[in-house]
Amino acid sequence: MNIAKDHIVSFDYTLTDDTGAVLDASRGAPLSYLHGARNIIPGLETALEGLVVGAEKKVTVPPAQGYGEYDEALIVRVPADRMGSHAVQVGMRFHAETNAGLRVLTVKEVKTDEVVLDGNHELAGKTLHFSVKITDVRAATPTELAHGHPHQESGCCGGGGGGGGCCGGSSGEANGQSRGEDEGCCGGQGKAASDDGSCGKGSCGCSH
Repeated sequence: MNIAKDHIVSFDYTLTDDTGAVLDASRGAPLSYLHGARNIIPGLETALEGLVVGAEKKVTVPPAQGYGEYDEALIVRVPADRMGSHAVQVGMRFHAETNAGLRVLTVKEVKTDEVVLDGNHELAGKTLHFSVKITDVRAATPTELAHGHPHQESGCCGGGGGGGGCCGGSSGEANGQSRGEDEGCCGGQGKAASDDGSCGKGSCGCSH
């Protein structure tokens, strides 16, 4: 069976940057996604089209097909007293409503009188290098098609990515902060909510 739209695909992967440094890896826990539902970044999804179980492929994804170019306009400076009583540290993440919708802001710098926040994804502006091996391909169930992502015992998208990064998503959440809802399941862009709202924005809150 070839990878095509409306199929659930599972694959092992290692993600590196231009220097060869490992950013994320499945580490024996394959990642699963619904092909064609934007669960993963578009450059990777397009490259996997047509592959079969057992196929191995190296994929290079430029920023435009990954998390976009780094945008200086997404740097926000806020007065320190706006952060309330929280002990703010570099690397912490916060959800915030912006002109572009809900975003995850990462603390980049903490000064005496202000906090510098960055609304860019941590992989924005980076060329991503994936080494992929397809481990399973199957037709999606009607429920999975309705919800826009796989349903598995291990959770949305199969879970299991080594650093929590979920194939090009965040490579670990600093100081216990959760992954941003705008990132989508597996680092993709799509929203996995069903019409009745039973699935949250990319994270699986399904009881099905």
